[in-house]
Amino acid sequence: MEDDSGDMFKYKLGKWVLSIDECAFTDLMDLGKDKSMRQYLIESIDKWVNKKEPLLTDEFILEMCNIIKNENEVLYDRLMKKCALKGISVGEGIFESLNLLNCGMISAQECRQFEDDFSDV
Repeated sequence: MEDDSGDMFKYKLGKWVLSIDECAFTDLMDLGKDKSMRQYLIESIDKWVNKKEPLLTDEFILEMCNIIKNENEVLYDRLMKKCALKGISVGEGIFESLNLLNCGMISAQECRQFEDDFSDV
């Protein structure tokens, strides 16, 4: 019974990862040959949450969130809910909204021009 449950978990995890990134799926399946997917999942999350990262980004995202919340609390709440529903970080949600504002209303060629302009930053 344990093997069936482990196989089903591996299948579901693999299907989910494949829907996001084919290369990650291939790597995951190769890694899954040496250890159980459950064990690999727990070890990967443990490494990721303990990874030391620069806090500058987190502090700036917090600053942006405070600005949004102070200006429009309803909008802030909607931002939090949408990010949670999409399964993305607030920083990614803010980035998507800025990208939509800048690139959603102009041609792809003009958008690439903006990206080139910022490549020096």
